[in-house]
Amino acid sequence: MKRAGVRRITVRLARHTCGTLPAFLKVHPKVAQAILRHSQISMTMDVYTHVVGDSEREAVGMLAELLEDPLIG
Repeated sequence: MKRAGVRRITVRLARHTCGTLPAFLKVHPKVAQAILRHSQISMTMDVYTHVVGDSEREAVGMLAELLEDPLIG
């Protein structure tokens, strides 16, 4: 990772990403709960899901378009 200049990602960070991506995609919270295998929805929503607003969705959409551009990728 050091040689490649890639940031180390822990299991904890990966779980937070896994909790936030369904929210970003507007997946029902109960589905995210099932994916993360939490017994309580509060654990999923309060700890592992981070708020994603329309401005973040728009920014990620623009980034995705940029990365799909044949002149770049």
